[in-house]
Amino acid sequence: MFAILAPSLGLKAQQEQQLVALHQRYHSAAAMSAQGRLAEAEREFREVVILSSRIFGKEHPDTLVSRSDLAATLAGEGKYAEAEKENRAVLTIRMGVLGPEHPDTLLSRNNLAAALQELGKKAEAVREYRTVMAVRQRVLGAEHLETLESRNNLATALHDQGKYAEAEKGHRSVLEVRERLLGAEHPKTLASRNNLAAVLQEQNRPAEAEQEHRAILTLREQVLGPRHTDVFLTCFNLALCLEAQSKFSEALAFMQRAQTGFKQQLGAIHPHTQFAAESMQRIAAELKK
Repeated sequence: MFAILAPSLGLKAQQEQQLVALHQRYHSAAAMSAQGRLAEAEREFREVVILSSRIFGKEHPDTLVSRSDLAATLAGEGKYAEAEKENRAVLTIRMGVLGPEHPDTLLSRNNLAAALQELGKKAEAVREYRTVMAVRQRVLGAEHLETLESRNNLATALHDQGKYAEAEKGHRSVLEVRERLLGAEHPKTLASRNNLAAVLQEQNRPAEAEQEHRAILTLREQVLGPRHTDVFLTCFNLALCLEAQSKFSEALAFMQRAQTGFKQQLGAIHPHTQFAAESMQRIAAELKK
């Protein structure tokens, strides 16, 4: 949460106005990001970082929060190299100022690992995730929500390494706890179901994965709305399962919905959008055979 100093601290009226404006701009950027308006959010977060550095200093926790959110926005836009650079810079400062086990430091390590994973630096990503998970598990407990996030992320990274059996075990474990703690329709629970279904698909179990993705799609549309990025991601994954079973007509329809949604929400050059467009061409070619 981005802090704002209270007027009682004796700040001059002009300084107080600057802080109020900064506070408003930060929350405006955060709202843009949550709404999927990532290009706008990036521009606003960059301005917030500049202003926060000027008012608080470059190593102030509020400035680092803004930089961390900027990095997350860059990652959301598919600018993974920029996100890696920003996360490394924030992590270095947080390690020195807050220490290696502070929650904000661990968050930076987690976000860095996510960027590394997207850049194909899989082994390094797994090492970072394991480190974060070990600390969170020791400090917070095995079923704390942040620990569960680390366990989920590690399982996803293992999936990317082709360690499907280990990834499936991890996702099933996290799913069981999330269902119990958060409920069956919570977005985090649905994310775990999505990740598990993706692993099933990789293990040549497309019928199981298809059934799971259909159930997830129904719930995500109800919980998140039909135009949420996670809904389009489920459409994409479902299309791949259908393609693997030679159900090309239905696969093309779902892939087209995913590509259109990604383009609207993330932009034409985002990797998700481009991959969906390539998949559409491949499926369409199969239909013509």
